[in-house]
Amino acid sequence: MPATRNIEIYQGDTYSHQLTLKNNANAVINITSRTYSGQIRKRRSSTTITATFTAEITDGANGVVVFSLTPAITSNITSGVYVYDFQEVNGSTVTTLLTGNVTVTGEVTR
Repeated sequence: MPATRNIEIYQGDTYSHQLTLKNNANAVINITSRTYSGQIRKRRSSTTITATFTAEITDGANGVVVFSLTPAITSNITSGVYVYDFQEVNGSTVTTLLTGNVTVTGEVTR
């Protein structure tokens, strides 16, 4: 079962979320050969993708992956509440790691 964490994004800003993946013994996992993805949608049933996170393994040996959105992407998301998830692909196994609501606050300075 994925962990639940609600996130907040300010429209027009860079968004970055770092995950450090650990096993049941709380030891970091080497994620070098794994891949990651994440999306934002208005509702879970929506066929339209609101935004796609860029996923970068920044320290694979120590289980660190960063999901991010550029200002160009966040500026195109209308303020409101959405849903998201982050997934890992390890060989043929797909695991949803994190899910929750995304609250996007409209920017003032443009």
